[in-house]
Amino acid sequence: MGRGFFADLESLFIDDYKDGVRETSGRPVIFLDPDEFNREHFDKTGNVHPDDLVKVREMLEEQMPGITNGLTAADLRTAVVLSLTSGPFAVPTEIKPPAGSTASPIPICVVNEQGSSLNHKNEILPLLARQDLERIREIPGWDDHWDRIIGIHEGTHCNQPPINTTGMTHDQILVATLGREAGADQAAINWARANGLDDMAQAMIDIRALGAADDPEHATAILIDKSGPATIDHINAARTFRGEMINKVAADQGISVADATTMLNDRPEEFNGHIKKLLADGAFDGNSNPHVKESIEAFSGAVQRQITDRRIERELEREHGPHHHGALEPEHAGESETQLASNEADNKPVETAALESPGFVPTPSAYAGMDVSEIDGGKVEVALRDEGGASQRIGGVSAPAFFASHADNDLALQRIALNEGMGPGLDRQFDNAAPAVSTSTYGIA
Repeated sequence: MGRGFFADLESLFIDDYKDGVRETSGRPVIFLDPDEFNREHFDKTGNVHPDDLVKVREMLEEQMPGITNGLTAADLRTAVVLSLTSGPFAVPTEIKPPAGSTASPIPICVVNEQGSSLNHKNEILPLLARQDLERIREIPGWDDHWDRIIGIHEGTHCNQPPINTTGMTHDQILVATLGREAGADQAAINWARANGLDDMAQAMIDIRALGAADDPEHATAILIDKSGPATIDHINAARTFRGEMINKVAADQGISVADATTMLNDRPEEFNGHIKKLLADGAFDGNSNPHVKESIEAFSGAVQRQITDRRIERELEREHGPHHHGALEPEHAGESETQLASNEADNKPVETAALESPGFVPTPSAYAGMDVSEIDGGKVEVALRDEGGASQRIGGVSAPAFFASHADNDLALQRIALNEGMGPGLDRQFDNAAPAVSTSTYGIA
């Protein structure tokens, strides 16, 4: 069978998230597993279940005996709360020696696992993008690769010294945090590119661009591949670029700010069409903060690549047959037909999901039983070409010409109206408030 078979078999048992963290972190890593705690009790009561204090102590001790010496019940409770509420994160810290000891502190990194609710690309990445999954439509790549990308991100945080927030303003903390997030994202993106996963690397950048306005401390898209540090101008650009886009579109189209906001929320492709025109006309060139235009360009490109292009790909796929959009082609990755079917099932667009819902009953076509050969001039002829392939003619003309001559104009107009009414129509409220900043934990979300 060869080494390749055993290597593939071994990979089935690898936790790519943990592997990504361990291979990146320069410190010993201690993991918290949110799935081990009583989430139902926490969600109902707002309190940690008493049994979870025992569980978290055992969880930590199994990985590093003695690590919980000196930890109080309040410390353990905080660890459980963070694990249940924070998603993936990394906390670089150290274990101090006993009083009077001359030993040096032991540097470690406490890392929260993704948990079952955030361990699929369709769960965590829309959260980062601050977008509904139906709007993004399809995220490229395999879950295993995304797990490793997120693990590398958190492992990079393990290598970053904690921020000393003493005397720092809120904005200064945000700038410092943004710089760390950019470094962690850059490491993850570099790994993806080095492994031929360019579509995933670009998707990661675009996801940050889509979520920038709602999450300034993770607005890293315009910092990737740049040598300069994060600044307050980057933070302010993330805070203001959405309002700048809305105001410009409203003025250009002669509509209200509220209507422009609705267009952005419900019809992002239409909104982005106006943004691309305004960018080409130089409408955003005069802003005193150059990062505002950069943020708008990043957002516009992300909408085009991750929303518009994905929609077009899916429409072509339905028209011409399945096509694999993952990071690796089957001939390179050994992906089976079953895996392809699974990937496609995971990424059905919103229209398909709606049509396949239990409440949808298709109406039988009035033409389902028709024999086209009975139509005047409707004899079907198929000719095989010497060079391969075949051509089809009906009644002596091409198939498209034949069906066009028999088209029902009223039915066609109804179909066009139906298609226009099946847009995303996603109600989404944007929260403009800056997210709370944690000075001790650094996570991807």
